[in-house]
Amino acid sequence: MHYRWTTLNIISGLFLVGCVVYTIIDYGTLSAHEGWGVVFMVGLAAFGIGALVVDLILQQFIRNKETLNLVGVILALMCTAFIIFS
Repeated sequence: MHYRWTTLNIISGLFLVGCVVYTIIDYGTLSAHEGWGVVFMVGLAAFGIGALVVDLILQQFIRNKETLNLVGVILALMCTAFIIFS
């Protein structure tokens, strides 16, 4: 199967880039106080990688691109709400 660009993997990729850029820019603050900020950023990066894996699995089961993108947007919104409100 050919891996296609979908909304979920684009959003996940941007999320991962944002995690890396923020970690590089604010590393001094994140590594202060025993480095728990860096651990948190690694956890967020794992969350983004998990979204990419879910997208890969969804591409195996959903062939219609419109449906796949709609499911991806819904999952991305749910993940965003989970991160913001937890």
